[in-house]
Amino acid sequence: MKQPKITQDNVHLLLPNKVAQLANRLLQNGDAKDIANALTMIYTSPVYAKLEQEKTKYWWLGINALYQEIKDVI
Repeated sequence: MKQPKITQDNVHLLLPNKVAQLANRLLQNGDAKDIANALTMIYTSPVYAKLEQEKTKYWWLGINALYQEIKDVI
C-alpha cells in the first residue's frame, strides 16, 4: 500500500495530534497554567506558523524538538 504524500492541502491533518502532545508537555513542565493557556501559547507562536506550512517540514519533527523550539520563543 502506497503512503499518501504530505502536501499543503493535507498537512493540517497532522496538526491536532502534534498540538495536543505539545500542550500536554507545556502543562506537565509547568510552562502553561492550564490547557487554554497552553493552546494559546502554541497557536500564537512562530513554531505553529512553521508547523502549518508543509514546506518547512516541521510536521516531521517529534514532540521533543517541537517543545524545545517553543521553549526558545516563550
